[in-house]
Amino acid sequence: MPLNQNQFLKYLQKNLSPKQKILIAISCGIDSTVLYDLINKSQFFDLKNIFYIFFDHQKRVEGKYEIEKFINYYGLNKKNTFIRKLKLGKKETSFQNKARAARYNYILKLSKILGTDEVFLGHHLDDLKESYFLRKIQSSNVLGLSNVFNEKFEKLNIHRPLVEYSKTQIKAYAGKNKLIWFEDRSNFELDYTRNKVRSYLSSNSKISQSIKKDMSNYQDMKFLVNFYSSYFERLSKKRFEIKVQEFKHLNNTLQMIAVQSLYYSLRFSLKKQPRNENINNFVDAVLGPNNKFRAKKSVFGGKIGFFGKKLCLNLT
Repeated sequence: MPLNQNQFLKYLQKNLSPKQKILIAISCGIDSTVLYDLINKSQFFDLKNIFYIFFDHQKRVEGKYEIEKFINYYGLNKKNTFIRKLKLGKKETSFQNKARAARYNYILKLSKILGTDEVFLGHHLDDLKESYFLRKIQSSNVLGLSNVFNEKFEKLNIHRPLVEYSKTQIKAYAGKNKLIWFEDRSNFELDYTRNKVRSYLSSNSKISQSIKKDMSNYQDMKFLVNFYSSYFERLSKKRFEIKVQEFKHLNNTLQMIAVQSLYYSLRFSLKKQPRNENINNFVDAVLGPNNKFRAKKSVFGGKIGFFGKKLCLNLT
């Protein structure tokens, strides 16, 4: 499928209304530049309803100047433009994961202020393959593999209209339309695991193709991401009621999936995801034979105990 204005407009017409407000995350790289250009040229939205968010990770001195140049070159409405500086340190081994969580959380906060639930990101097909491959080698569970790029983040609708297009197609569009963008040199540094994966996949086309086939095997399992909602009811930001009777009626496999689904929904709040032994410990804490709950029981990310008459998971 070709990447052009007609195809992009079809996506907008199918998924959004011209009267809606949208927020576009722009990195100044080629992907988000192409995304911006497609949205801008579509004339689908009223310009006053298009907002832009830039993140300055403060890892590169030139970063803030690139943002300024991008805004001025493309003539963005400065009243609708937001720049967020992130302070995450320069030597953190998990910098990319922490930066991603910080970006999503700020986008959520900003979206509430702007009154929009529609967020556009510039991820493409090659990004999807990289993320899938990373989760595969990290032994991610079925939830992680079936929902590599989520369409929801809390109440936000996450739009990735370029996800069906390769980097090659994006470069072709940028060249044809004579776009200007900035390359982030950190994308080529092999200090980060994702960059190593990107380098590996770009030089192994057969592996890249097999990943695309493998991904399709998990697509029908996306419904599992919200499986937990029938067995855990959110009472507050850090408290969930455990519906013990309903949970007991599940077989062990489904109990495991329900708990995995719950933790997966909290992935941006937790520093890491639980291992299988953590999931087993959670199930045992709820259903174990010696479970009197006279005292709270520690589980991954919190404790299980009674809140009034309700058995609850309290996150720490």
